Amino acid sequence: MCNRLTVMLAVATVIVCGCNKSPTYKTKDGEVTVDKSSGQVTFEGKTKDGNVKVTASETGVALPEGFPKDVPIYTGATVQMASTQGKTMMVHLNLSAPVAEALKYYQDHLKEQGWEIESTMAMGEGSMVAAKKGDRKCSAVILKQDKGAMVQLAVTQGES
Repeated sequence: MCNRLTVMLAVATVIVCGCNKSPTYKTKDGEVTVDKSSGQVTFEGKTKDGNVKVTASETGVALPEGFPKDVPIYTGATVQMASTQGKTMMVHLNLSAPVAEALKYYQDHLKEQGWEIESTMAMGEGSMVAAKKGDRKCSAVILKQDKGAMVQLAVTQGES
C-alpha cells in the first residue's frame, strides 16, 4: 500500500506541475517514470514488489496489453484510465448509459462469456457486480456521473 501511495503522489505532482518531459523519480521504494504527452499521462513504477503502469486521458486510452477478451467493454464506452499491477488489470470507462442499464449489461455479458456471477449489490447511486471464472475474478463498480455512468472494471488473473 505504501508503494502505491508513493507512486500515486509522484504522478499527482507531475500532473499538477504540468511537466511535458518523461522524468524519472527515485523513491525509497523504487522509481517512477512519468510521461505526459499527446493529451494523456502515463506512469510506470518499479518497486521491489513489482511493476505498476497507469495511463489516463479524458479523451481515451488503449486497454492494457493482454486485457482478457472475455471481459466485456460496454459498447460506445471511452476507456479513460487503464492500469496493470502484478496480476490485476483495471480500467475506468465513461459511458452515456444509466447505472441500471450498465449493471444489466455487465450481468448479462459476463454470463454469456462463461463468468459465474457471485454477487450483485446496489449502493445508492451506484451498483456492483462480482464474477468468477476459474481462478480469475472480475468486478464492475458502476457509479452515476453527470450524463451517464463511470464503470471501474477490475480483473485479477489467478491469485493476487
